Amino acid sequence: MDKRDYLVKTFSRTKRKDYENYILTGIWHKLDNMNVKPVSQQYVKRKNGSHALMDLYFPQLHIGIEIDEAYHKDNQELDKFRMDDIISAVSEEAIKDFICLRVDATKTIEDINERIDEIVSIIQDKASRKEIMWHTYEEELNSLKQQEHITIHQGYSFKDIKDIANTIFGKNSKRYQKSWFRVKDNMWLWCPKLSIIIDGNVKSAAGGWVNLLAEDWSYIDESHQDQVIVDGRNEQYKLEIKHKRERAVFAKYKDNLGFNRYRFVGVFKCTGLSVENEGYIRYEQINDRLKIVKSNI
Repeated sequence: MDKRDYLVKTFSRTKRKDYENYILTGIWHKLDNMNVKPVSQQYVKRKNGSHALMDLYFPQLHIGIEIDEAYHKDNQELDKFRMDDIISAVSEEAIKDFICLRVDATKTIEDINERIDEIVSIIQDKASRKEIMWHTYEEELNSLKQQEHITIHQGYSFKDIKDIANTIFGKNSKRYQKSWFRVKDNMWLWCPKLSIIIDGNVKSAAGGWVNLLAEDWSYIDESHQDQVIVDGRNEQYKLEIKHKRERAVFAKYKDNLGFNRYRFVGVFKCTGLSVENEGYIRYEQINDRLKIVKSNI
């Protein structure tokens, strides 16, 4: 997707919110910098563990914009988070220079325009003090290959499993059909589609498998809707514990534009059955970073 299509799709997400659309497009057009990448409807994990919605977020600058409308002020407690939102959330705690700028959309148009100018000035000032470039997806992958580690706080996302294997584990594959396979030594790559909970009931998102990720990413509980499969997995998880197998987990989710993506959520190790439900196998996070394997090709 080129910049034009990305921008149209990004700002079209505000088309049913008149005040928000006016303010956000006003900020973008006055900013007039095509090296700054905007992200709409970005969830942020606060330091206290709660989540907040940034109506617009500039990931290169760590600046978020929140629009306070009358409806939002009265109904914030009604907002519900999808698992996809939580997976793609930015961690405020991991960003030292994170800034949240608010606009009160209930004020006069003169006050709103003045606030837009103030915000644009802040963004321009921060952008002028660092070298920024809106990279293509391929450029982002090449940049990641040069790093020593990938961490859960960086926010990199991958379009498909082969990109994970080739970028993180030094492979040279054109395609992978499995979402779980050995990549090196005692390390396995696992790309689960996370389950959702509707009216208190867990719903499988892929082939009957149920994968529940803790909101703080500290563990994953895995099961299956078929009891026969659940009963037959005892030996498998015991082998994982015996051989101390590790799983590099890249959870599958939909990004803020609705595209399927994979994000690193940590390295996990099987610890046995879940303490909450013995029908689930528990994998606990043992590391929030993963060493990148350099390709020899």
